[in-house]
This record gives sequence, C-alpha cells and structure tokens, in this order.
Amino acid sequence: MSYQKIIIRPLFTEKMSRLEESENKYAFQVLNSANKIEIEKAIESKFDVKVKKIATMNFSGKEKQIPEE
Repeated sequence: MSYQKIIIRPLFTEKMSRLEESENKYAFQVLNSANKIEIEKAIESKFDVKVKKIATMNFSGKEKQIPEE
C-alpha cells in the first residue's frame, strides 16, 4: 500500500502546535487498517525523515445533537 493511501491528513490543533515546537511531535490522521510499521514507512518515505516512535490512538467523534422543532 502506498503512503498516499495511508496518510489521510495532518492534524493541526493548538495542542499539536505546542508539541511540534517543544518536542518535535507530529500528528496525522491515518487509515484505521494501517499498523505502526506501515505508518512509519509511509511517513519516512513521504517526508524523508527517520521516525523514532509511533503512537496510535483510536477514537470516534461525538454525536451531533440536532434540536427537534
């Protein structure tokens, strides 16, 4: 599987901005089916860097509440 399919998009949040500056940590949204080895290879090939550690996190979004009329 190519890295274009594994890496969906980078995550830009206020917390990630602080982590990028202080600890050189970056966050990406990736395919749910990708494992750590595939993620590492995709990031290394796309950005030409050496990855030290991969941490993954699975979470689902909050349900939106739509007020009934």
